[in-house]
Amino acid sequence: MRNRPDWEIVRQWIKICSVILIILMLRVWENVQAQRLDRQLKTSHMEADRLTYENGRLQMQIHQYESPSHLEAVAKKEYSMGPLDPSHRVGIQP
Repeated sequence: MRNRPDWEIVRQWIKICSVILIILMLRVWENVQAQRLDRQLKTSHMEADRLTYENGRLQMQIHQYESPSHLEAVAKKEYSMGPLDPSHRVGIQP
């Protein structure tokens, strides 16, 4: 007669293999999540760099538009305004 393995030993080996398989699957999941987070981090850094550049560009544009020379040019061109004649000033004269 053939020797059959004891079912307790078979169950023990199945449990051991299951634990090893679960540990390996958790390691694979961990690596996949790490790669996904790395891609998100790189994307976030690129977005932060782009926004920093855009912020600098907009700050420069604000300073350019607020400069007295630009405001004077816009006043002359769009509103036909010029320097005020001293004889037309209203208010308290020094």
